[in-house]
Amino acid sequence: MDPTRSMTFLKALLAVAAITVLSGHVAPSVDDNNRYLKVTPLRDGIRFAYTVFFGEIPGASVRRTMDRNSDGTIDDAEAKQFADKLAADVAAAVDIEVDGMSQRIRWAQVVPGLGTDQVAAGSFSVDLVAFACAPDREGKHAVKLRDQFRISRPGETEIKVEDSPGTTITRARVGAADDPTHDFRFAGPGGPLSDDGLELQYTATSSTPQAGTCTGASSAASTHAPDQRPRPWLAIVLVVLLGLGTPAILYFKRRKLA
Repeated sequence: MDPTRSMTFLKALLAVAAITVLSGHVAPSVDDNNRYLKVTPLRDGIRFAYTVFFGEIPGASVRRTMDRNSDGTIDDAEAKQFADKLAADVAAAVDIEVDGMSQRIRWAQVVPGLGTDQVAAGSFSVDLVAFACAPDREGKHAVKLRDQFRISRPGETEIKVEDSPGTTITRARVGAADDPTHDFRFAGPGGPLSDDGLELQYTATSSTPQAGTCTGASSAASTHAPDQRPRPWLAIVLVVLLGLGTPAILYFKRRKLA
C-alpha cells in the first residue's frame, strides 16, 4: 500500500463525528443500553473505539439528568459534562496491554451523539476513541484487553477486531470464543470480555497504517518509573567537593547540623 492510501485509511479511522463505531448498529434498543467496541491493529499499537448506545427508555431517563438548568434542552456544555464523566468511568474500567506494556487510556476523542438537544427524546450515543501505543515496528504484536465497565440496563456487548491493510491477524479470542470473523457478541453484564478479555495477536508489515502519535494512551510503567536520565550537575558537584577536600566536607556537615 502506498503512503497516500495508508494516510487515507488512517484519516477514515479518525472520523467519528457522532456515529457509532460499528456500522450497521444505528438502530437503538428500546429497553437496554448496548456497547460496541472496535480494535484496529496498527504498526505502532492499536486504535480503540468504544461506543455506549443508550436505548430509547433509559436514554430518555438519562437525558433528564443531563439537563442541569432544567430548560428542556441539553446544551453543548451539559452534553460534554455527561460524556466526559462517562469517558472517565470507561477508562477506569478498561485494561489494555500492548506488547507486554500496560496502558492507561486517555481518550483522543469524546463525542456525544445526542441527535437532538431536546430532553424529551430517547436514545443517544457517546463515542470514544483512544490509541494504545507500542514500538513502531514490523512483525508480531500482542494485545490483551479487558473491559469491566458496568453499564446500567446492559443489553448487547460487541467487540470487533478490524482488518487493517497490510496486517495479518493470527489470533483473536475472547474467552472460549474464537470467531474467524473476529466479531464477538455477548448479552448482559460482564461476560467473557470482563473475565477473560480479548487476546489478540497480529503481524504488521511496512504497509500497515500507523497512528504516528501516542496521544491516546501512555504506558503505566513509564508513567511511574523513576527518572533515570543522566544528571551531569551531580557529577560536577562531586568533582568540586573532591577538589576542595576536607574543609568543604566539614562546611557542609556544619550547615546540615545548624
